[in-house]
Amino acid sequence: MANAPQIFRKVVHMAFGTCAILLKWMSPVQAIALAVAAFLFNLFLLPYVGGKYIARGERGFDRGILLYPLAVLVLILVFPYRPEISAAVWMILAFGDGSAALFGTVLRSPSLPWNETKSVAGTVAFVVVSLVPVWWIATFMHPGSDRRWMFLVVALTVTGCAAVESLKTSIDDNITVPLTGALFMVALLSCVARDQPVPGTSAWIWIGINAALAVAGYAARSVSISGLIGGLVLGAIIILGGGWQLYLVLLAFFIIGSAGTRLGFDSKSSLGVAQEGEGRRGFSHAFANAGLAAMIAALIPFSQYPTEMLFLAAAAALVTATADTTASEIGQLLGRRAFLPLTFRRVERGTEGAISVEGTLAGAAAAFIVALVGVLGLRSRIGGFMQASGSPKFWDLVLILTVAGIVGSYLESVIGSWNRRQREPIPNGVMNFMNTLFGSAVAVILWMAVVR
Repeated sequence: MANAPQIFRKVVHMAFGTCAILLKWMSPVQAIALAVAAFLFNLFLLPYVGGKYIARGERGFDRGILLYPLAVLVLILVFPYRPEISAAVWMILAFGDGSAALFGTVLRSPSLPWNETKSVAGTVAFVVVSLVPVWWIATFMHPGSDRRWMFLVVALTVTGCAAVESLKTSIDDNITVPLTGALFMVALLSCVARDQPVPGTSAWIWIGINAALAVAGYAARSVSISGLIGGLVLGAIIILGGGWQLYLVLLAFFIIGSAGTRLGFDSKSSLGVAQEGEGRRGFSHAFANAGLAAMIAALIPFSQYPTEMLFLAAAAALVTATADTTASEIGQLLGRRAFLPLTFRRVERGTEGAISVEGTLAGAAAAFIVALVGVLGLRSRIGGFMQASGSPKFWDLVLILTVAGIVGSYLESVIGSWNRRQREPIPNGVMNFMNTLFGSAVAVILWMAVVR
């Protein structure tokens, strides 16, 4: 039988999503004040005025009750003059996430193959229930937009959010859903219709090279069958979007990462810290490390954002993945003293989030090498912008990518040291994807800081 408090909680969750329409007439300051007021109400008053009927905890309080208005507040702060984004993502969080839990509770449905805690009915309901309301609010907030194009943007965004919501990430949906929705909408709304040339002979040659290398990686026991398929797909996307120049960055990551995994494998196995699957990496590893770079590469031919910025963002994701993988593998093999990144308390080698001097230096060196490959590729593709007045020069860009890789890897270690203490820790693949996201974001911020 359906859980009545759970149903009531999700109905309220969805009902408050209708408040997104108020953003049409509110100034940014008024909208921020509304979100802050909702957060403070949920924090201090809700536990005493009905919170026990909404919250999971007996005290009328749970984490989601605070994260919901906080997510809305962040959306308004980040997009103060883009209400079509903040309102649409707010309604995805309300109607999509709410209906997924509601229908998953009410209807009997098979579990998803990749997550036994989520149902097929809930994931389908996420898309079906939220699609039209989100499309309506997006066009209502931006009446001059092409309704057919906005429908495609919303459909892809809602589907992406539903996919992320269905994953076993151990991260609250009030964080993952709005983050995914915002990234999807910003990326898709930056795209413009262009007549794109058919991939030339050079692209197909590189796709063939990628296929040969994927097969060679499987033969060398570096990847599994799923890893081979992931390499074929992600490599092809990177070649078609970022060109062979960006693909070389991916190749540099693969070579350095595979070498680090194989180096001293027997010694790491004896310590119980070696890569599982006898060192073979699967599709989940491929997507965790190269998925973000592939998604950014897919935007390069269509986005209104500067090509060099997107290229650097994709390259930074791969540089960060290289730094993290190398630091982990070398640190586990050669690190004499493993310690936590914030407290510097000594821990056993292989402890999640732990770092070592040896591993950190190796990660920084690997980041520099892959950053160099990335900037050489960028210069080959659109080197003219480096000579323009106010543009960052060659070594500026190498430094940006190297710093982004080191910082992104360090932030992942900080979160990892927190993650290991959780009752339901975030899976390693999700942590690795977040790691590349951090590095990519740092690179874009640094690039924007030096471009004049």
